[in-house]
Amino acid sequence: MITLLLVIPLIGSFCLLPFRENSPSNISRMKQIALATSLLNLFISVLLWIEFDYNSTDYQFVYEFKELSFCHLNVGVDGTSLYFVLLTTFITPICLLSNWTDITEKIKYFLISFLILETLQIAVFVVLDLLLFYIFFESVLIPLFIIILTWGASSSRIRAAFLLFLYTLFGSLFMLLAILTIYHYLGSTDFQLISLTEISLESQKWLWLSPSFSKRNMTSRINQNVKNYYHSLLEKFPRSNRNYLPSDNITKDIVIYGSNLSSTVNYPPYTSIVRHMVKIPSNLNSIILGLVLSDAWLFKNKAGNTLLAFKQSIDKSTFVLYVFNKLSHYCSRYPTITSSTLKGKKFKGIVMTTRVYPCFTEWHSIFYVNNKKIVPLDLYNLLTYEALAYWIMGDGTREKKGLILQTQSFTLKEVVFIIGVLIHKFDLKCSIYMQRNQPTIYIHTASMKKLIPKIRPYFFKSMLYKLDISDA
Repeated sequence: MITLLLVIPLIGSFCLLPFRENSPSNISRMKQIALATSLLNLFISVLLWIEFDYNSTDYQFVYEFKELSFCHLNVGVDGTSLYFVLLTTFITPICLLSNWTDITEKIKYFLISFLILETLQIAVFVVLDLLLFYIFFESVLIPLFIIILTWGASSSRIRAAFLLFLYTLFGSLFMLLAILTIYHYLGSTDFQLISLTEISLESQKWLWLSPSFSKRNMTSRINQNVKNYYHSLLEKFPRSNRNYLPSDNITKDIVIYGSNLSSTVNYPPYTSIVRHMVKIPSNLNSIILGLVLSDAWLFKNKAGNTLLAFKQSIDKSTFVLYVFNKLSHYCSRYPTITSSTLKGKKFKGIVMTTRVYPCFTEWHSIFYVNNKKIVPLDLYNLLTYEALAYWIMGDGTREKKGLILQTQSFTLKEVVFIIGVLIHKFDLKCSIYMQRNQPTIYIHTASMKKLIPKIRPYFFKSMLYKLDISDA
């Protein structure tokens, strides 16, 4: 639907090209075509508004254009950009009507300029890439310059056109510098990737104060204790809402000394060479596998580098911090609190993200086909008791004495494949259990009695309730 909003004004412009301004009937027909085109776009934007899901915080109506190797156009709208699109499609026909009789020369080019301007304005609000945003933002100046220069009412329209063009172009050069710096840090200008990462305040200061970047030695940083960060989470909530978070007596279990690499939180952004040097040790593979099988996801940017993100509800905050502590060597910041609205209800969550690394791209190739998560074809060899433990902690639900694996994101065929692996590799009795017409996996009580001793050593204390074991 967004593609139509971008294409329809261009189609209207092409329809105007064959006309000549040699008769009143041709002029009237050109105006009618331009107005009909803008009204059609207004109608489509209203449909977009009606079908927009306000309970979701994700970008909607997303379309990715990959047909050309040199062009990566990714478009979509959120709750903010939607109204700017509506405003653009609403104002354009008003602009055409307000000049219905005033413009008497070069009418065809005036109408074409306005339709092209509408496409460029909509593109500014729907592109999901910061660099493309800058390109379309600057492109708007071209038709504006032509419109003011050719059809401006003032005698000083030439000066006004040049001043608008030059001042706007000069001011936006600093924005381009910021965009290039973000690309230097993250290896991407994708909105979704930027929203999951963070550039330190110090780096932002260097961006504005100096063309060079901070050269401080990363090894001089002092790692902060995760337990201290847990206390900072408490301060973000009113006392009436602190029942979301577990009691303080289990925070001592979050830190596992001597088992994980040193944290790199708040280190300056790595260069491309350093990012390619970072590897994942074998002892973390089962953890990553279990997390991605549950609620974690992998995001790959256009440079081919990937980050890992993991989100849980706020009542599982200590589990997220436990996972974060194991993967903090790959993270630039601590987990953050999120808030979303679903069916009128607000939900608190906590999310952790790693830096963008090439070493995570291998996991992306295992789990994703055409950017859609799948069950790894080599699951039989990859799955271990430790991976199964993290899968259950992230996405398991206790069902009486049994357990349900929430596999609604996978197809029925994939769920059957998973059951086959669980039966043949771990000797578990499993069956498909449909929830809201989506397949889940039920592990029977007798099998849980055999499974618990195998996965219990990998379980975090606050998650033992999923195994029907007290954490006391």
